[in-house]
Amino acid sequence: MRKRFLQAFVFVITSLSVTSARAQFQAVYVAVNGLTCSQCSRTVELKIRKLPFVADVQMNLQHTEGKVLLKKDKKASMEQIAQAVVDAGFSVRSLQADLKTDDIAISASCFNYSGDQYVFASAPQMPVKGTIKLKFIGKRYMPKSELKKEPVPAKTGCGPTFGTVYYVSAT
Repeated sequence: MRKRFLQAFVFVITSLSVTSARAQFQAVYVAVNGLTCSQCSRTVELKIRKLPFVADVQMNLQHTEGKVLLKKDKKASMEQIAQAVVDAGFSVRSLQADLKTDDIAISASCFNYSGDQYVFASAPQMPVKGTIKLKFIGKRYMPKSELKKEPVPAKTGCGPTFGTVYYVSAT
């Protein structure tokens, strides 16, 4: 009886981990204000590389932006990426991320993923499926002048959350 219970338990845990692995952030694109030289770019790159969920960072000094590739099956934190840029002495101009949505139910206004809640500032016109690019909205992720153009909703209306609440738009 105990052996059968252990087999069932292992099966359930394995099934849950496979399901959650199919939906995840794949890459983050961060535009950085103030990058003027290769040393500036390298400083930002090194700060971002220290994050435990980062697989690789590809900086582009000409466009003052970076592409952050994420480790599979690791929860990524957009707050930590933005903070790494600030810790390097710069500010975030924009932050976007590719999200593979295979196993995520996305309603017209919000969705939950890895314990965090993602609230659309303006709801997508069609059902969200496949890989989508999310633009993060808030003072950590954009200049004040841009924030005025994309106000954050006052209430989420998406139910309880135990993690971070992110405001996003689908681009």
